[in-house]
Amino acid sequence: MFGFGPGEICAVVNALVWSAAVILFRKSGESVSPFALNFFKNSVALALFLVTLPIIGVAYAPAEARLEDWLTLLASGALGIGIADSLFFASLNRLGATGSAIVDCLYSPFVVVAAFCLIGEVVRWPLVLGVALMVIAILLGTSRANDGTSRRHDARAIATGVALGALSMALMAVGIVVAKPVLERFDPWWAATVRLVGGTVLLLVQGLAPANRRLLIAAWRPSRAWRYTVPGAIIGAYVAMLLWVAGFKLTSAGTAGVLNQTSSIFTMILAAIFLRERVTVRKAAGIVAAFAGAVVVVT
Repeated sequence: MFGFGPGEICAVVNALVWSAAVILFRKSGESVSPFALNFFKNSVALALFLVTLPIIGVAYAPAEARLEDWLTLLASGALGIGIADSLFFASLNRLGATGSAIVDCLYSPFVVVAAFCLIGEVVRWPLVLGVALMVIAILLGTSRANDGTSRRHDARAIATGVALGALSMALMAVGIVVAKPVLERFDPWWAATVRLVGGTVLLLVQGLAPANRRLLIAAWRPSRAWRYTVPGAIIGAYVAMLLWVAGFKLTSAGTAGVLNQTSSIFTMILAAIFLRERVTVRKAAGIVAAFAGAVVVVT
């Protein structure tokens, strides 16, 4: 189906790298709150992006960028990174890596729906089939009957995790669609950096609350959790972005989208190896259905 060139390789490696980051974020969630983990991740990534821009010859403030462009990207980052990623981490803690990977496949159809509602892009019929497959995937992959962890993940926690994950994907989709007109006109590295600023600033404002401030301080205090939070932030928010951009630049958007979605399969495998999450028939079927639904939507 695919002729594997540099773009395809970048897309597959990106999927694997992101899956590894999800495992690290899941381990981080055992001792770091979703809010604090998101701020830590964004801060590390933002520092790396700010160092990278002059190295690759991208200006911090492009002369052609208008105030409207800045505000659009900042708002997009606040919504799609500041809020959505915190919800993602909260969902990950409740569903585990495999369950979260299934729900995350909702991102593709949410992008299509958001594009239809906000910028008038045409909705194609495969969206209906893709969403149907994903609903089946979520029912299969997050059912409490999947494994013996019901004491940890009761029905309410699972339902909450699915809801938080779905809301996270919806907000990510809206955030990226809102920024689409700007993203098409500017270097993706500059746009990603400004979006990170928007997400980080929003979390800083939230951190003014005393309870949140304590969480932020605790996350930045060197601890055993840094074994997971530091590499997770570097590879999940920086290396994965580098590979994502390269994949979309070096191959078609449809091909990159499909290959990026293989992260759901990689996540299930890595979760079984490193997190000891059981791979049941229902979970495996859920992953396959979710992947198929994503492929239907993006192709």
